[in-house]
Amino acid sequence: MSKKLHAFLWSRQPLGLSFVLLLAACSASGGGAERPADNSGGSDNVGGAMNSGGSSNAGASGTNVSGASGAMSTAGSPGSGGQSGSLGASGSGGVSGSAGTPSGGGLSGAGASAGTSGAAAGMAGSSGASGKGGTAGGTGASGAGGAAGMAGAGGMGGNSACSGADPTEFALISSWLNNATTQGALPGYAYTNIKANFPAGAAFNKLACSIAMSCVEFAPMETDWLRKCEAVVTSAIVAESSYTPSSVVVDTYATRDVNGTPANDPTVGLLQIRFSSTVHDYNYYGPPAKMAAIGCNWPSALTSQADTAAFWAMNGGTTYLSFMQDVSCNIGLASWYYFYNATGNGGATVRWIFDYCGGNGVGGTMVDGLLSHLMGGNFPRPADANNDYPWGIECCAGGNPSVTACTGCTGRVAAFLGIGTPNARPSPDPFQEQLAAEPTKYCK
Repeated sequence: MSKKLHAFLWSRQPLGLSFVLLLAACSASGGGAERPADNSGGSDNVGGAMNSGGSSNAGASGTNVSGASGAMSTAGSPGSGGQSGSLGASGSGGVSGSAGTPSGGGLSGAGASAGTSGAAAGMAGSSGASGKGGTAGGTGASGAGGAAGMAGAGGMGGNSACSGADPTEFALISSWLNNATTQGALPGYAYTNIKANFPAGAAFNKLACSIAMSCVEFAPMETDWLRKCEAVVTSAIVAESSYTPSSVVVDTYATRDVNGTPANDPTVGLLQIRFSSTVHDYNYYGPPAKMAAIGCNWPSALTSQADTAAFWAMNGGTTYLSFMQDVSCNIGLASWYYFYNATGNGGATVRWIFDYCGGNGVGGTMVDGLLSHLMGGNFPRPADANNDYPWGIECCAGGNPSVTACTGCTGRVAAFLGIGTPNARPSPDPFQEQLAAEPTKYCK
């Protein structure tokens, strides 16, 4: 199979549930994923069957048809939804003391207020896993300074829970994920699921660190995109799985016919990746060292796996299910897919991963990246910023306010970043900011 044809077949992402969930999103209280209707008239692909020569046919119903080169891969992941709120995730850990200012985004901690070791207590407290900036460290009068603060309210020690990330960024992400006591950007049921699936300690730290490190490795190079990446990924998990890491969605494409045998290829995990698309593409094109840095142990058998349609169609729901549910692998892989498309799949025509890694990527926007995940890399151009999926992640928790009962730019990314107004997206809009291609970051 040619590289070009193969990239077309596998650069697709998961299918969404019914649009009725989106309409109810503003009052949602459950833990299920919130997704708009599937694209392309309900089918999983945009081009129908693929033939061995690389051309595509419409396909009467849009369903996948296996060709000589393998099955067409699926359309994309689900959309937006959920309730929004205000942030309240800044804070000031370590207000006083001789050097207690480096807080890093705790919820409310006062830092160290007395004692000669106040600077140490303020610094340590600001790195607490819960982001409460010195709740424990505020007792600087003990003279030991950082010893109490290092533990933090959430149980982390300094940056030891995420050594590769900036302590300030790790603390801020932790505060976003742990902000259940005040009205934050995530809907209430997301916080409930976080508490259930990622209790304080190692599990919670792994979630926060996976987000932080995915952005260390894959955030675009433009100004402030480390923080913007963190906000995008933290918000997108609500749209995809509502913070349920074991989530498995079996859509029509997951059970497509492959040479007379049903596939087993569901979308999986926090960001609903699919074995035959995201995992496949990273396996052959992505940089292994970056996934390892995020904390993902790549299956050794995949490094020498022959690139055959049957293998990639049959093993996602069985042999490699737990690998895709692993928090570090799932967030790392989806982040890579979002941002390689945002930085390389812009322009008037599709740029697949082999194009990007061959030096032919065309810079795009975050909308390009998200629509690539939703509809596949060959989404209709120009990118529609008013599609419910990017709108819902950035601003209105129920999607485009012209469609849902929600109004204005009031949730998620806008709240995390402290931007936007009650009635519109921020201007300039970070989701429509032009990003440059960076093949050395996203390719082997």
